[in-house]
Amino acid sequence: MSQSSLSLILNQNKLNGDNFVDWKKNLMIVLSFKKHKYVLEHKCPPIPGENTPNAELMTYANWLDSNEIACCYIMASMNSVLQKQHEGYKNVREIMDNVEDMFGGQSLLVRQATVRNIMNYKHKF
Repeated sequence: MSQSSLSLILNQNKLNGDNFVDWKKNLMIVLSFKKHKYVLEHKCPPIPGENTPNAELMTYANWLDSNEIACCYIMASMNSVLQKQHEGYKNVREIMDNVEDMFGGQSLLVRQATVRNIMNYKHKF
C-alpha cells in the first residue's frame, strides 16, 4: 500500500462522530505503517538533562517528532468542528483519550450488536 493510499483513507473517512470505530481502525493502520503508533502506547521519555547520553537524547527527539506527526494525522483526519475542539492539545494520547471519551461508546455498541446478531443467527438454526 502506498503512502498516498494511506493518506487517502484518512481524507475520505474523516472523523465526524458517527464513524469513530472505522476512523480509529484506519488511523491505527496509518500510524502503524508510518511507525508512529508507539507514541500512543508509550509515554514521552523524561526531558533529557545536561549529561544525558546521545541514545537517550535521540529517543526523546524521535518521540517528540513522532508525536507531532501523529497529532497532524489525527487532526487532519477530523472534521473542522473536532479540529477546533482539539487544537490546543499537544500530546497525541490526550487527543485520543478525549476522542475516545466523546465517541468510544460506539465501539461497545458495535460489539453488542455483533454478539446479538450471532446469537440470533444461532437461534434460527
